[in-house]
Amino acid sequence: MLLEEYKYLIPEESNGVITQNVKELRNVETLLRTIFEKYNYIETLVPLFEYIDLYKNVYTNFDEEKTFKYIGKDGNVIALRWDFTIPIARHYFSQSTNQEARYSYFGKVYRKEKVYKGRNNESYQAGIELINVPGIPGNIEVLEILQNLLKNLNLSNLKVELGSAKFFNRLCKLTGNKQKLIEILSKKNISEMQKFVEANNNLSEKLKYLLLKLPRLFGDITMLDDIIAKSEDEIILKSLKELRNTYNKINCKENIVFDLSMCPSMEYYTCLMFKVYSPYSPEPIVSGGRYDSLYKNFKKDVPAIGMGLYLNNILNALEKEGSI
Repeated sequence: MLLEEYKYLIPEESNGVITQNVKELRNVETLLRTIFEKYNYIETLVPLFEYIDLYKNVYTNFDEEKTFKYIGKDGNVIALRWDFTIPIARHYFSQSTNQEARYSYFGKVYRKEKVYKGRNNESYQAGIELINVPGIPGNIEVLEILQNLLKNLNLSNLKVELGSAKFFNRLCKLTGNKQKLIEILSKKNISEMQKFVEANNNLSEKLKYLLLKLPRLFGDITMLDDIIAKSEDEIILKSLKELRNTYNKINCKENIVFDLSMCPSMEYYTCLMFKVYSPYSPEPIVSGGRYDSLYKNFKKDVPAIGMGLYLNNILNALEKEGSI
């Protein structure tokens, strides 16, 4: 490529220059900051550069090829920030405390995405981390904040989907094939699930029944109660009852549905998971979950839950809904 052409081109990894919806972005940021401050979440600035070993020591199979990286002055591999949860966990560890903590954040994360998926390599996010508030009280606090945000975003027909990582992980252990389950459930592939069940004759009849229904287990509390009534495995029952108990404590239920085929978007999720979808965005505009084992990587045995808002997706949804 001629040097002259670099004046007019930007790398395909970049989002480019944003002009038309900067004002809308600032309005959304102001809204989020106001609500985060109302619930006493401290805005936190975390480094843009991180040692890649920070992520590799937390994730079982971290793919560093999905990061933008270089060799630092000390000879170690450094990556552009891949997420916010891990750096904030490290910060909490450095505080020498086991007290409750509430952090909020705004900024970009950088992940190499496959071109055909249409996702951005640089994604602007905002979010919160709630540390050492266990179980349902922590779930309800975060979901209450979420509902408060959603009703002020000027987006209609939003759906909050609830799932359970504990339920998913138990199915993986019972079947012995986590990767295959992810492959099937991420596409809601009914025929592939039938083949999977037929190829595993050692599974109990109850488990086969559940697996065959799983790609379609999406619905309201009636669906969840029905599965609870038909389940016998102790861990499955506990995970589904935890999901129901959280739901029963939520004040605003009208936009909530359950997706029992939901796969963890982060491997460290342990219990509740949730995603928010707009009809005008192919990707979720919010996702989050509980991760009660994550802080053990930092020698802290405290529970935590958080959520991230994908501001690129929110702006796209606002733009499309506004044009319609």
